[in-house]
Amino acid sequence: MRKSGTLHIILEIVTIISNIIIGVTILTFIAYQYQEGLELNKSFVGSIVLAIGVTEMVEFLSLKMLGKLRNIPNAIVAGLSMILGVLIMTIDMELSTTCIVWGICSIAFQAIKIGNAGYNILKQPFLNTVIIILCVTEAIFSIFLIAKTVNTLEHHLTFIGISLLIEAFILIVEFIIHRYQNKGL
Repeated sequence: MRKSGTLHIILEIVTIISNIIIGVTILTFIAYQYQEGLELNKSFVGSIVLAIGVTEMVEFLSLKMLGKLRNIPNAIVAGLSMILGVLIMTIDMELSTTCIVWGICSIAFQAIKIGNAGYNILKQPFLNTVIIILCVTEAIFSIFLIAKTVNTLEHHLTFIGISLLIEAFILIVEFIIHRYQNKGL
C-alpha cells in the first residue's frame, strides 16, 4: 500500500475515534455534572468547539485530492471553528454572551456545511444526507441557544454529543464500504 493510502486510512480512523471521544466526553460530562457538582463554563464550551474544529480539519485532510477540492468550505469552517474555540477560552466574557456568539457562529457554520453537503450529495449520498439532517437540526438548536442562552446550553451540548456519535457511526459504515469496494476492484 502506498504511503498516501496508509496516511489516508490513518486520518479516517483518527477522525472516527475523535468524534467518538468528543461525543462521549460531552455526554459523560452532562450526565455527571449534577452528581459531581460540576457546571458548564466557557472553557468547556471553548474546548469542545476547538476539538470539533480540529476533528473536522483532520477529516478534511483525510480526503483524497479531488475530495479536498470539493470540501474546501468545510476546511474553512473547521479553521474558523478552531479560532472560535480559542477565542471563547481566552476572551473574558459571560457564559450567556458565549452562548449567543457560539449560536450565531454555529448557524453560519451549519449553513456552509449544508451547502457543501448538498453540492457533494451525489458523490456520497448516505453520508451527505445525514450531514444535512444533522446540520439543520444543529442550526435549530443554535437558534434556541441564542434565544435562551444558558438555559438551553445543556440541551445544545447533548445534541452535539449525540450528533458526533451518529456521524462517527456513519463514517465507520462509509469506511467499511470503501474498503470493501477497494478490495473488490
